[in-house]
Order: sequence, then structure tokens, then C-alpha cells
Amino acid sequence: MPHQARRSVRPPAPLRRTGAALAALAALTLSSCSAESGSTSVSAADLRGGSLSRDVDLSGARFTVGSKEFTEQKILGKITLYALRAAGARTADQTGLNGSAIVRAALESGDVDLYWEYAGTGWTQYLGHDKPVAGERAQYRATSTQDAKRNGIRWLGPAAFGDQYAIARAADAEGPVGEVDRLSQLKDLADGHRDKLTLCGASEFLDRELGPFQKTYGIEIPSAQVYQNAFALNFVNVAKGSPCQFAEVFTTDSRLESLDLKVIEDDRHHFTSEPAALTVREKTLKDHPELEKLARALGAKLTEKAVIKLLGMVDQDGKTPDEAALYFLRENGFIGR
Repeated sequence: MPHQARRSVRPPAPLRRTGAALAALAALTLSSCSAESGSTSVSAADLRGGSLSRDVDLSGARFTVGSKEFTEQKILGKITLYALRAAGARTADQTGLNGSAIVRAALESGDVDLYWEYAGTGWTQYLGHDKPVAGERAQYRATSTQDAKRNGIRWLGPAAFGDQYAIARAADAEGPVGEVDRLSQLKDLADGHRDKLTLCGASEFLDRELGPFQKTYGIEIPSAQVYQNAFALNFVNVAKGSPCQFAEVFTTDSRLESLDLKVIEDDRHHFTSEPAALTVREKTLKDHPELEKLARALGAKLTEKAVIKLLGMVDQDGKTPDEAALYFLRENGFIGR
């Protein structure tokens, strides 16, 4: 169904709350599923024999691992869960929580001990800034420093890849849509071919980014031409040009290549750079300083190429996030084969 455009970077109305209320909402979202095995049956012995069991000692510790609900986050969460177990820790699995506000609230309240987050999201959503910091590393340093000081949240790693929102179209789109190579050209499209200015997006993007994005580029997409759907459908819908000619994507997603989609240049640099890092409360890190070593080891191998491959395994080849995570850990010698 069409989604009404919003001009606010705040979370949607049900999540627009802070402190205990948001923590309670997060707690309601958490399930009681255990994590000593995921959807793939893995014994403790299977996770031994690699560098993590030799180099990182978390014996006797117990952690609840969280993630957001999209594929990349689920894989990162599962990698962390199995890595912790390889290092001797016990784990509980709370991957797949619905949205940034929920999983962050769960981290702050202690319902989740650690999860991977993106520096641009931290800067705008949790630290309340309107404008990003230029440069991925500078953005990461600014976010991690300020979040530690304000909120007692530490950012570990970071990973060797960054991710961010982008807008894509079909590479072979014809007519005026096929002439849009820079996002600033959407204004010309809106002026001359307004009916072609159709956009697909998932709920979090539409709630959080659509209004500011339109303001940056001086456009207003009619609400009847904005389609809210599951994130995975963005790629399919825009590839076939129905119901939308443009769609929200992530820059690391393997479906950009497999579906022959073109990422449109963000020539006004609206979307924030998004280096990923493992976020954890200060007290948890103080109690378990080995987490920093684990995050650095994983982060160094989480390159853009590696993440694209892992996403392709799940979104195209039908593997589970558990299988992709275990593949990553084995291929990099973190666990035994």
C-alpha cells in the first residue's frame, strides 16, 4: 500500500519514546529462544580448532547477541554468536529484531549484550546529528567517541567494510528514467515526467530517510507513488519497473549485480557513510576485555567483497544466515573445518 512520506528522521510513532518505555518495548520483542545451536546443528567441538579458540579466551562468559532483521545484520549476528562460542562463551540468540530503535534499546537495557551497528546510523539516530561527518573513518571516530562519552556504548573493530543507503534503478531502464544517473536529476524528472517518479522502500527507510532525502534534493514524491514493502522486494520491484522505477538499496547487496541494477550517484552526499562496528556496553567490555580482540579479528576479515559474497549465499543461493556465518568463520581459519 502507498506510504505517506514523512519529513522527520525520528523513528516512526510507535517507537518514538525513550528510556524505560523503549526498553520495555524492546523486551517485549525479545523471544526466549536459546542460542547454543542455530538453525544449523553445530556442536561445540565443531567450533574448536581455529584461531579464536587459541587466541581469545571467554570461558565462563555468557552473552546475548542481537541484530536487526535484514540479511546482512542476521549474518553479522550469527558470525558473532558462533565466534563467541568458539572462544568458550555461552550464547543466547536474539538476532533478527525489528529495526534500529528496538535493537539499540535492547542493548542499552541489557536485554542484548552486543550487536553490529553502523556509524552513520549511530551519528544521526542515537546521537541526534542532522549532518554526517565527511569520510568513513572520521565518521566512525566521531560516532564512537561521542557514543562512549554520552551513553557508555563502545564501538569495537571496526569492520573493513562500510554500508549505506542508496537509490537504484534498473540499469536498462528506458526513456527519462534511464537518463537519471545522479540523484539531482530526479528534480528534472519530477518537473517533466512526474508519473515516473515512483519509489519502493522498506518501512525504516521511509520513516527515517525519505523526508530528509527529498529536502536535500528539492523534490516531493507524491505519497501515492511511494510504495512500502519488505526490503527484499525493493530489488525485484525496481528490476521489473513495477510498481516503482526507483528503490532503496544497500550498497553492499549482491542483488545489485545479479539483477542488473544501477546505483544512482548521490551527488549532494546526502546518505551518511556507514562503517560497521560491534557495539557493546562499557561495563560488558570492562568485564570481558577479550571482546575487543575478537571484534578486531572479525572486523579485519569483514571486507566489502566478503560481505557481498555472504549476502549472495543467502539472498541468491538459498543458504541460511547460520550457514553463511559458519562458512565465513571456516574460510578465515577462525574455527576448524
